[in-house]
Amino acid sequence: MANGVKYPFGKADVRTVTTATTIADTVSDQLTYLKLSANLTGATTINITPSGVENGAQLFIEIPCGGTAYDVTFGTTYVTSAGVTGTINKTKVASFVYASGKFVHVGTQQVN
Repeated sequence: MANGVKYPFGKADVRTVTTATTIADTVSDQLTYLKLSANLTGATTINITPSGVENGAQLFIEIPCGGTAYDVTFGTTYVTSAGVTGTINKTKVASFVYASGKFVHVGTQQVN
């Protein structure tokens, strides 16, 4: 959380998380942008634990792939029909909105 003050009254929580095949993190702000620290190294599962977030909270996850395309799946705190399919040498951003105890997948866009 940015300086203990939640968005929209404080800055959005923008953080880099370590890339691994299983990523676990806690989200406690109403607007969070998570950037993976490096290209994916294998098929990856991302598990996010919500802590004190309210309905309408937004979560963005930046997912980079290098010379090999790896897919990302999301854990039990998400509502999504599919994960993110990796694309060689491309970065994608997945967006979610928090509703009724889950992060609902809104969409994924390639950004480069």
